Formats: sequence, structure tokens, C-alpha cells
Amino acid sequence: MMGPALCLLAVSAPATGDSAASASLLITVALGLNALTLGAVSVSQLDIAPRHAGSIFGLGNTFATLAGLLSTRLTGDILAATGSWAAVFSVTAVHFVAGSVLWWMWVGDSQLPEDKLS
Repeated sequence: MMGPALCLLAVSAPATGDSAASASLLITVALGLNALTLGAVSVSQLDIAPRHAGSIFGLGNTFATLAGLLSTRLTGDILAATGSWAAVFSVTAVHFVAGSVLWWMWVGDSQLPEDKLS
């Protein structure tokens, strides 16, 4: 998550903003690095709650879909207010950093006590 954040911040930098090729390359790298997070997210649900992994996966996908719906509107609002894609990329980079910190703080590999059979 930190890799995509760094790439998006680099896209937002004034030095990169003038080069469409550099911006395109950095966004492509950011998306590629973001794809690496998917394996960890999917597997962690099986690690922490094997008995309820399907429900947790469904709940996570529901919230991810809602976030996707809201982010489209938020992107439009940011662009309307600032006229700048750099602002959109910066907000997205902050989201990646926050997600990385929360992942580091909360996610583990031990089964939750609530999921264990009694």
C-alpha cells in the first residue's frame, strides 16, 4: 500500500505533472503494486476466521463496493473544487497510507477467539 501511495504522490509532484508519459508510467506502477494487496486481504479472512470467512469476505466486499460508489462522487467533487488531478491523487495516496497503518495495527494471522469452536 505504501508503494502505490508513493507513486501517486510522485504523480502529484510538479516535476512529474508536465510529463504525460511519466504520469502514465507511475499510475501503471501504482495499480500494479495495488494488485499485490489483494492476495493478503483475501487470505487474511481465512486465517483469522476460517468458520466465518465467507461472511467476512461478503461484508468486506459490500463495504468496498460502497466505497467505490462514493469515491466516484468524491473524485468529481474534488476535481470541481480544485480543478486538479494532483489533489485527487494526493487524497488517494493518503487513503493508501491510512489503510497501511490500520493493516499494520489490526491485522494478524491468528484465529479470532470468537471463531473457534467451543
